[in-house]
Amino acid sequence: MQGNDKLSLRVLFAVSLGVAIVGSGGCNRGGDSPDGKSESKLTAASAKPATQVGMTTVAATTIEDVILVTGALSTKSDVTVGVKSSGRLQSVFVREGDVVHAGQIVAKQDPIDLQAQLDSQRANLAANLSRLEQAKVAQRNSLVTLKWTDEQTNSAVRQSSAALEIAKQQSALVQAGARPQERQQAEENVLAAKADRDKARSDLKRYQNLYRQNAISAQQLDQAQSIADSAEARYNSAMQAASLVKEGARVEDIRRAIAAVEQANQAVVSAQSNREQVNMRRADVENARAGIMAAQAAVLQARASVRLAEQALRDLDLRSPIEGIVQARLAEPGTQVSNAKPDVLRIVDVRSIYFDAPIPETQYSQLSVGQTVQIEVYAMQGRKFTGTIAQIFPVASAARSFTARVVLKNDGNLLRPAMFASGKVLLSTHKGAVVVSRDTIMDKTGNKGRVFVVKNGVAEERKVTLGIQNGDKTEVVEGLQTGDRVISSGQGQIQKGDKVEDSHEDTKTTL
Repeated sequence: MQGNDKLSLRVLFAVSLGVAIVGSGGCNRGGDSPDGKSESKLTAASAKPATQVGMTTVAATTIEDVILVTGALSTKSDVTVGVKSSGRLQSVFVREGDVVHAGQIVAKQDPIDLQAQLDSQRANLAANLSRLEQAKVAQRNSLVTLKWTDEQTNSAVRQSSAALEIAKQQSALVQAGARPQERQQAEENVLAAKADRDKARSDLKRYQNLYRQNAISAQQLDQAQSIADSAEARYNSAMQAASLVKEGARVEDIRRAIAAVEQANQAVVSAQSNREQVNMRRADVENARAGIMAAQAAVLQARASVRLAEQALRDLDLRSPIEGIVQARLAEPGTQVSNAKPDVLRIVDVRSIYFDAPIPETQYSQLSVGQTVQIEVYAMQGRKFTGTIAQIFPVASAARSFTARVVLKNDGNLLRPAMFASGKVLLSTHKGAVVVSRDTIMDKTGNKGRVFVVKNGVAEERKVTLGIQNGDKTEVVEGLQTGDRVISSGQGQIQKGDKVEDSHEDTKTTL
């Protein structure tokens, strides 16, 4: 019934319009267009039926300038806990969904083999420490021996050199004979001895005369005789000594003195040759020092081996490097794990959720770090999340787009990696704006375009300047005003001045 009413109204409108045009033509006939051309065009236009189009009444509304972002959720901390060395998995202490803390032991390998290796390395270290002490003792002994040999050799050289000097002096004395002073002294000794002899003889003669006279006793005569004999003997001795001084050393004494010099010289050569023993002892000290260095290097290597074995034993306790949730349990107790297949657990920290959104280069300058992003996650329809632009990568991709990293607040740990999210960054809000459907705009170039406005049932072209575009809504900042009727569909089949009819009920633009 309602459709019939609309059809009747349209027919009535068409008939009325035709009558009006005919009346107008009758009034102007022969007036404004004497040649009748304008009248024929008007008659042709009036005869063309009205085109059915969609119309919308422009109304003031609110529009937001936003940048849309999308991407798959990721986490900064997504780790796989695995073994460093091959061995049997002894225990796994957590399962999927369990919350773990950083440093918590989550699994353990069998320690038997590595404990044996550690014991062996410790024994090797003890042996090397013992060899180091032996090398130090050997060095101390070699130093003592070097010092003793050096002192003994120096003393022998000094003594033999002194003996050689004395032998040379004695030989020189023997070969040179008596000195003038010695000859004079020998002669003076002879003269003194002769004086003593002569006096003793004179005293003896006097005592003999007195004895014959019975003036003295026989004992006194004997004493005088003894003194005379002693004086005679001293005189003879002085004569012989003086004779020896005058004659000089005997050949045998000279030969003996020369032999003594040669023997002393050989002693010096022998003592000096013993200095080689000192060099040998020095070589022993250097060898001992090298032995210490080698032993120290062996100790360092053994200690490093012990530390490695201790670390390998500690590494059998698999610890979570982060605080997070067990995503997957990849191995069970009893499994033989190796470097080729080391994974035991996957742990993710869902507190640090983010996604990387591609941004067209035309919007790059509109974004900045710290801007808020309203997020929707497809897996959680109806839930709103708040994000923040944490980083904008400065280099464009091959597709001439930039990447913005959006970090989310994962309240309640509901979000998980690999979920798909979309969001929008609000740049500005215009209230009371003139907004039309995007399809309403024709020949859009930059922020310019054109639309058809309906005036008295006729399509009138308007050039418009555009503002914010949000989805299928576009702000018109110049060229339209509220209340204008614009053609929103079917405008591709009409031209300006065509008669048009609304093919649907009147609507107003809204966001």
